[in-house]
Amino acid sequence: MLVGSDTILEVENLCKLYSRKVASTRRRTAKSFFDILFRRQLRKPQNLRSGEFWSLDNISFSLKRGEALGVIGLNGAGKTTLLRILAGQILPDGGEVRTLGNTAAMIDLTAGFDASASGRNNIYLRGAMLGRSRELMESKFQEIIDFSELGDAIDAPFGTYSSGMKMRLAFSVMIVSEPDILFIDEILSVGDFKFQQKCLAKIREIRERTAFVLVSHSMSHIKLFCTKVAVLNKGQIAFLGAPEEAIEVYENLQFPTVESKAEKQAAILNPQFHNAETITELEHFWCSANGKPIDTAKTGESLYFKLKFKLNYAPKNLILGIPVWTESGVQVTGFTTPREGKGLDVKANQTVELMLNVPNLAFNAGNYVSNIAIHDGLEFLYRGMNPPLNVDKGKKETWGIVNLPHKWEIM
Repeated sequence: MLVGSDTILEVENLCKLYSRKVASTRRRTAKSFFDILFRRQLRKPQNLRSGEFWSLDNISFSLKRGEALGVIGLNGAGKTTLLRILAGQILPDGGEVRTLGNTAAMIDLTAGFDASASGRNNIYLRGAMLGRSRELMESKFQEIIDFSELGDAIDAPFGTYSSGMKMRLAFSVMIVSEPDILFIDEILSVGDFKFQQKCLAKIREIRERTAFVLVSHSMSHIKLFCTKVAVLNKGQIAFLGAPEEAIEVYENLQFPTVESKAEKQAAILNPQFHNAETITELEHFWCSANGKPIDTAKTGESLYFKLKFKLNYAPKNLILGIPVWTESGVQVTGFTTPREGKGLDVKANQTVELMLNVPNLAFNAGNYVSNIAIHDGLEFLYRGMNPPLNVDKGKKETWGIVNLPHKWEIM
């Protein structure tokens, strides 16, 4: 029974057990199914079999109408598993989920659509799967078409839609059907920019009369929509509270405190990558104007970077980039070649030597780390760590990370 008349979602001691062995998974799933079928209370298994592990372990929270819970955590923390249990897609192995009102899940939006049926018929089909009456879907039909912006395409077979059109229709059916509780998993980037903004505005509009759970890797979405945030770590709630504090906890999990300087640099600069079959003879380092390696530069002076490599094929859109961070992990800037057009003109088996010139270096005193990234369009060929760079401020007073040219004048 829900605690309090204004609570519409309550999760108590929710557990989910997974196994790396198929037979064990089937036995556990069958037991949970029969417990639910015969209205037995789900109890957390006490003894784990070989290969079993907790994907979720004693998760508890509640939501009132108008509240939004963000769920964040590292990959494998149990976020999507939690959302799928809340949506009724998979069974828990312990605990309870209690809801009041209609629910809708934005997890796999296009699941359950009939590719051979028209978009029009799929609106009613999807509405029925959500538990909505035909009368309700008929009253919302034109609103769904208008929101999706599909126009005459609504009578074409769903299987002929582009992936963007499918997502737009699925989102429109879901959001216009007025759920009391909404479960959202990383789908707030539906369609083009204009349609994304309409989706975000619609979610804000229904927020006051809806409770929703949002799983996202976008911290801006978490801050924008959520009244509180749960940080999952290895299947357990590591923190539950205000969004700003939760994001700080999450970032500490993502970049844990490390003792050695080398470990800290690796945490900032990883992942490293080298496709040795396509790119060889690599050299890259900060240097002086005559190409000699350096490890120290001065604020306000010119900084140079030398790069040498050889490709065994002619790239279509070769792009180079050097992202730069402070040694504490704050990204300062990036030096990159143009990303549009054909990129650098490089022939197969050509040894390429390039020099980057950064005039009037704006970096203030400190230690800086960086990568060199080489990619052909979206395909990474190489991402490697550059030697560290120390910047000496000289005799000038500086503040912060960069020193921008400026001048004061009396008016």
